[in-house]
Amino acid sequence: MSASAAPPLRPGDVVGKYEIEAGLGSGPVGASYTAKSGGKRVVVKLIHGPVSDAGVRARVAEKVSRVESDALCPLLEVGEHAGRTFAAMEHLEGESLRKLMDEHGAQKKPFGVQEACQIVSRLLEGADAAHRGGIMHRHLKPGNVVVQSRTVGPGKVMRTVRVTGLGLSELVHPGVLAENLLDKPDSRYLAPELSSPGAGGTPQADVYSAGVIFYELLTGQTPMGTYLAPSQVRDDLPKHVDDIVDIALAANAEDRYPTARDMINDIQRVFAEDTPTSTGVSKKSLAAVLGAVVGLAVAGGVYVVVNDPAAAAARKDEALRASVVKESKLADEATVRAKTAAHPEMTYVPEGKWIAGRLHAETAALTQPTEPLAEVRTAKAFLIDRFEASAAKGGQVATNVTYDDAAAACLAQGKRLCTADEWERACKGPEDFAYGYGDTFDPAKCGSDVAKGGSTGFSQQLAGSLSDCTNKFGVFDMAGGSREWTGSVHSDGANFMVVKGGKGGSPERGSRCAYTDSKRTNLTDRTMSYRCCLGDGEVITPPAPPEPAAPPADAPAPG
Repeated sequence: MSASAAPPLRPGDVVGKYEIEAGLGSGPVGASYTAKSGGKRVVVKLIHGPVSDAGVRARVAEKVSRVESDALCPLLEVGEHAGRTFAAMEHLEGESLRKLMDEHGAQKKPFGVQEACQIVSRLLEGADAAHRGGIMHRHLKPGNVVVQSRTVGPGKVMRTVRVTGLGLSELVHPGVLAENLLDKPDSRYLAPELSSPGAGGTPQADVYSAGVIFYELLTGQTPMGTYLAPSQVRDDLPKHVDDIVDIALAANAEDRYPTARDMINDIQRVFAEDTPTSTGVSKKSLAAVLGAVVGLAVAGGVYVVVNDPAAAAARKDEALRASVVKESKLADEATVRAKTAAHPEMTYVPEGKWIAGRLHAETAALTQPTEPLAEVRTAKAFLIDRFEASAAKGGQVATNVTYDDAAAACLAQGKRLCTADEWERACKGPEDFAYGYGDTFDPAKCGSDVAKGGSTGFSQQLAGSLSDCTNKFGVFDMAGGSREWTGSVHSDGANFMVVKGGKGGSPERGSRCAYTDSKRTNLTDRTMSYRCCLGDGEVITPPAPPEPAAPPADAPAPG
């Protein structure tokens, strides 16, 4: 019997011990209604097709009762009503994931990686528990996921996610299920092998459905035919997400994750490795964002923080970094050696795009209005001294240097002071970090006296002596220690130059690569130093040494 031929229930009708209140809609498995019993609200689903055998009903109810997972909505009872099977389930206040996804689509607001991973991991937790109990869901879809949301603060919403409908597909005759599912919108979530009416389903079928939901959460569309990888649709996604989707959506069930738990583990594992992603961001930093993917089960649900301004800002930075990294590449070792052959004390920074100024995720307390907000610029290639001015690596850094002294010292080497942009780009490295070593302030990495209980941020050290105070461009000591003159005039006036690399009394703020200070050219200070730059192909001729002074006219003749 098809869904359309089944007479609908009306308010006041009684099914078993449940009094019908209102209809919720009809799907491939059956028609759903809200009902009440003894003051408790439930959902009653009247299954399409002829009544199932009493033995089948009892077996399904018994199997479902053994499954323990707070990611699932409990099945309370399976019975018969007017020649049809019904199932009563706990009523969950909330909205379906389908509705939430439609709202995001209407607002053109994609789900963040964090939230998508949490939701899908939650679905997989429920599926894994069911599989271990010998039950396949066979019909995982956004409409079978209930999301309960509550506001917990400005711009923050906490969500609980649960899967409904476990065991219902086993109560439906396969032919009826196929009739009501195939060629319908919900067939998008159906594994290919389930298109056969007699297919019983395997854990890999539910993995496939979870993969479709994951793809849709990330891209706003379902994967049809030869689909684009998620990172081709959204450039703020780590490419490792593509691998997860590809495995989950393999046409052959044997090529998918063997179990739902394997897919959960892969989501966790792939973001926990401490290696750079294609966006230039550490997977460990992504792991911090995704740390709640599975481990936040509280009071029956996973709690997901969404609409978090800090998370939104981090996503903007991720997207911007991803777009810049695509168009910027590190020079290979042979190129660096060739470019620095005449100046082995320098390193080579290739041409390419970079992000100038403050990142979106940097707090207002650390930034200053004069810094551009994450502005993409294109830089020409240049060379820069690996270390601050000193006799050599491991030598004492030269300090108490005026601007004129620093400019003259660079010129004497056939170089010049770096521009403020060159200095900042070299400091940020190819990953466009906030500091010279990463995105999080660490006073120990660059010798700040804050690490020793001080407050100035300045700590005199030997050039290149701190191995962690560096980045992939191969420059050292650009996020602490001495401040450095640049060759850029500050807006304060012609006698004021841009200084980079530190700020006494506020090292977390001042040692950021984007921080800019202004100092008068004749300043001498124990914290002031410099390093030199040279454009790729630029030739600067050092001034000739001064001629020795002629002897006085009345000087006695030699000998």
